[in-house]
Amino acid sequence: MLIVDSQVHAWERGEATGHHRKAPITVEVLIDAMTTAGIDRVVLVPPLWDPDGNAYSLAAALRHPEKFAVVGLLPLDRPDSRERLASWKQQPGMLGIRFLFNTPDRLAPLVAGELDWVWPIVEAAALPVMILIPGALPLVAGIAERCPGLRIIVDHLGVPRGASGPAAFAHLPELTALRRFPNVAVKAAGVGDYASDPYPYRSLDAPLRRVFDAFGPDRLIWASDLSRLRHSYGECVTHFTWLPWLTPSDREKIMGLNVCRWLGWEVALVERRRGESVHG
Repeated sequence: MLIVDSQVHAWERGEATGHHRKAPITVEVLIDAMTTAGIDRVVLVPPLWDPDGNAYSLAAALRHPEKFAVVGLLPLDRPDSRERLASWKQQPGMLGIRFLFNTPDRLAPLVAGELDWVWPIVEAAALPVMILIPGALPLVAGIAERCPGLRIIVDHLGVPRGASGPAAFAHLPELTALRRFPNVAVKAAGVGDYASDPYPYRSLDAPLRRVFDAFGPDRLIWASDLSRLRHSYGECVTHFTWLPWLTPSDREKIMGLNVCRWLGWEVALVERRRGESVHG
């Protein structure tokens, strides 16, 4: 089974803010961790605290295209933002873009309609979007409805930062309401941190099943968000692969194929190399 982690922050400079891990996750550190946990590929999402921005992740994707691709960040208040959005995927290794609306200041322009120009541009550019937007999920419905060709991934299941236990999933009616839009998928990243019990986090079975039943096996995407984990990388993997209601086909989609399909990340090469290693 191809396992693709759809969100890891890798960085060499700067100190993580709001995450448990403070030491940098360099490319070398990440490759070692991937090997130990059985991860084939990682979508690198540059962190805000990295002064090098997207450059470090793009360099990693160029060196290891079979392992890494990038969903980058772009400040939307720059004079050249429109032009850069339209040509975003022309950067080698760049497959998508992430927007952060997880603070009042970041959310305000979206609520005010000041970012309405963004969505037609990224839709026309066939640019998949990851959106971190806890507490304002109904706004995603408006974007998805206006731009049906835009592929949207809702980050962290819409869970507010720092929430755990039942409070982490009070918003599920708003999240599952987005199921009516076929261009919306959801990313389950580092969900063990939302649990009120230790691994294997049986307290998460019911809310995860609600999300699965709403979006199905084709629009649920697994991720670790490695730098925030309180538990091991391997436990983050096996927690999902051992969910009892998933069929083998469901696991293959959620653990890797869905994010590759959603981002347009070709999978034949890695599958072919895997077959060669098995038979050769």
